[in-house]
Amino acid sequence: MCVRRLRRIVDTLPVGGRIPSERDLAADWGVARMTARAAIDVLIAEGQLERRPGAGTYVVVPPYAKTLGLSSFTSDMASRGRVPSSRLLGFATEPAGVDNALRLGIDEDEPVFHFSRLRLADGEPIAVELNWIPVELVPGLSAADLGGSLFAVLADNYDISPGEATSTIDAVIPDATTARTLELGEQAPCLRIRMDYLDQRRRPLMAADGYYVGSRYQLQITLSAGAFAPAKLRGSR
Repeated sequence: MCVRRLRRIVDTLPVGGRIPSERDLAADWGVARMTARAAIDVLIAEGQLERRPGAGTYVVVPPYAKTLGLSSFTSDMASRGRVPSSRLLGFATEPAGVDNALRLGIDEDEPVFHFSRLRLADGEPIAVELNWIPVELVPGLSAADLGGSLFAVLADNYDISPGEATSTIDAVIPDATTARTLELGEQAPCLRIRMDYLDQRRRPLMAADGYYVGSRYQLQITLSAGAFAPAKLRGSR
């Protein structure tokens, strides 16, 4: 809730604008100062704010590279002028297992939420996404929460925001069930995107495997001029 409130404040400020102090935010929201600080830390990790010792916290220019996977499918499709929607294919609680235990940094028998969704744009199947997230991080998560942006649910209900993600992309032939769900023909390849997410404190958050129809989905990374400047220039004030 506090993260959402802070986003609204940031949206009203120009680059270089100073947000209210932790003390003022805590007083306005009726929360502990540590809670206000945690909300600020989320937006700092996302690259929207910068804390300057002795001066306060300021709105900064967004990072010059849009990192693949840190924008939700919902916002990604909306930014392309398409209407996003989701269909839940499965939701269960199960032991992490060997592979996900390694990806999430937990024990093999620790419970995780495992859910899969069909993601659509303008009613057209775009991807099947499978996600695994430790139950301990998101107690109470339910199938009813998964109709839209998972990132919004994490931020609004748990004050969790992805801070970093490692992606592995390859072309694969999906299994028969996935192919039918995506309305693909036999032996039609798709893009598999494996994402391993860390939260704003760089702790393992979620593992995800997405199967995207290559003819219907394009990966986009936007670079500004800062991406091509020498490192010493990018770091100068």
